[in-house]
Amino acid sequence: MSEYEAVLFDMDGVTVETATIWRELERTEVLPAAVDGPVPYDEVRALSVTDAYDRLASLDDVNLTVSAEEFDDLYDRHARLVYRERATLLEGYETLLADIRAAGRKTGLVSASRREWVEMVLDRFDLVEAYDVVVSASDFEGPSKPDPTTYLLAARAVETEPGACLVVEDSPHGIESAVAAGMSCLALRGAGNAEEDLSAADEIVASASELRAAMTERGLLDSQ
Repeated sequence: MSEYEAVLFDMDGVTVETATIWRELERTEVLPAAVDGPVPYDEVRALSVTDAYDRLASLDDVNLTVSAEEFDDLYDRHARLVYRERATLLEGYETLLADIRAAGRKTGLVSASRREWVEMVLDRFDLVEAYDVVVSASDFEGPSKPDPTTYLLAARAVETEPGACLVVEDSPHGIESAVAAGMSCLALRGAGNAEEDLSAADEIVASASELRAAMTERGLLDSQ
């Protein structure tokens, strides 16, 4: 019997491949329009838009040239392209979700993206009924990842202790959030995080098939 009662998935970079898309847009469109001079791209990786602006504003060597509202608009104008056209779903994801729930575990989507963007993904890939809980950065006041609040809210919503939750993440900030919440974490390595330090996760997997195998080893799924 598995020790886990729920599996919580990050969205960008896990559920859908968008990390490389957003990085490209940040480097070519978004951040050059918001910052005068060198841009510390890694400082905003996997942060919510609000937290990204606050992080940049806190750095002495960064000269922001837009307001928080204008910064928000820079991201929002690209979101439909990213989520409704260019994003691709993790291979075998729908089957994985169904098998987790068939095994009696709860599922959740926990994202630092805003609710409108999350709903684009849910609608496009017909995932509205696939989760027991969905938590976005828009659903509460306060900092998003790497703060643990999003994951703690998800655990509370599915009436599961944090220690009985397994998280799937792809960024150091996301992993930090899950660990701070007292949860186990699998890190999914891909093109969007090839050079990032994911060592704080319990295990790093490099594909959808390896992710499924790791869950099977943990007793979450029946062996095939």
